[in-house]
Amino acid sequence: MNSMFKAFENIYNHNDMIRVFFSPGRVNIIGEHIDYNGGLVFPAAISIGTYGAIRSRTDHVIRLYSSQFVDQGIVYTDLNNLSYHQKDGWANYAKGILNLLKKRGYEISFGFDLYIEGNLPTASGLSSSASLEVLVAYIANELYNLKLSRIDLALLAQEVENDYMGMHCGIMDQLIIACGIKDKALLMNTATLEMETSNAIFPHYQWVIMNTNYQRKTTESKYNERVYECNLGLEILKEKYDIKYLCELNVSDLPDVRKMIEDGIIYQRVKHAVTEQDRTIQSKDMMAKGDVLGFARLLNESHQSLKADYQVTGFHLDTLVEAALNHGAIGARVTGAGFGGCAIALVESKKVLSFRQQVSQIYKDLTGLDAQFYEVTFENGVHEVK
Repeated sequence: MNSMFKAFENIYNHNDMIRVFFSPGRVNIIGEHIDYNGGLVFPAAISIGTYGAIRSRTDHVIRLYSSQFVDQGIVYTDLNNLSYHQKDGWANYAKGILNLLKKRGYEISFGFDLYIEGNLPTASGLSSSASLEVLVAYIANELYNLKLSRIDLALLAQEVENDYMGMHCGIMDQLIIACGIKDKALLMNTATLEMETSNAIFPHYQWVIMNTNYQRKTTESKYNERVYECNLGLEILKEKYDIKYLCELNVSDLPDVRKMIEDGIIYQRVKHAVTEQDRTIQSKDMMAKGDVLGFARLLNESHQSLKADYQVTGFHLDTLVEAALNHGAIGARVTGAGFGGCAIALVESKKVLSFRQQVSQIYKDLTGLDAQFYEVTFENGVHEVK
């Protein structure tokens, strides 16, 4: 906290009346690429994330600075100039939140100075962008006394991601970052926004996030491509099935679905959505029973589906997951959009140190890159740091 006050003072030449907020990142334990298909997902808010130190102003000026993008310096704007500009980079996420609030008629009457600092790696699949969006939405809610619910804030952030930033994501990331509960995961119905609290910890096992550190180059376009492919499949299936989302189908429907969808690629995308929904439902039961081996099996099946049917893993993620499974993890899979980024592994606690050493060396030998490992805990959603 003291370091943030000092950094704020160095950037803005004052540090009085500062408030500090924290917005976690998220890891999705299982249920990948189905939040935009009306599916059930099983995410948790994690102990690494994004901090924001803020001080209100008396004018309409907004100044934004991130310690993760120091080359960009302070981004200057004001409440009458909130349109998207590519040159503003990361700051567009903050501008987008304020822009949408103003469009909806909320009274945003004064500016602020905001300093951002975080330990969440960007482009990692841990939702750094959603963490930032929800952080700014929560800060705005507090600063301007808007009285929005946490679900309202999540929906606001998702709309900014979709329409302002052009990334056609589902609601999962924003919802768990807004609504996370310490030591728990939330089983979320992304079609209805219903949430059910679940245990997410197995005794004597540790969740380890593994970062490939592979710089993803086409994630946004490929992600939007998968959304489009799923929508194509949905439109074909609506000729027979009275459904709004792919995840309303059952695994038993797949033989008939295969006959209806001639395009093999489109069928594979549908197959993943339907089977991943089934795995997520099973995972809740495995967690409730404390069946760690059954849960691990579902993690492995999820990765294989994301690799073969959804084709979002790639060499770096597959290498990391394979090394993990060969050296201590009982279950592992890609988490997030894929195409690089992170994977999650379930590792026996007493084996974590040797696991990290062995997997790190194998990954370095095969890819030339250094993987990073995070032994995370599950935490509450966005909040003010008192």
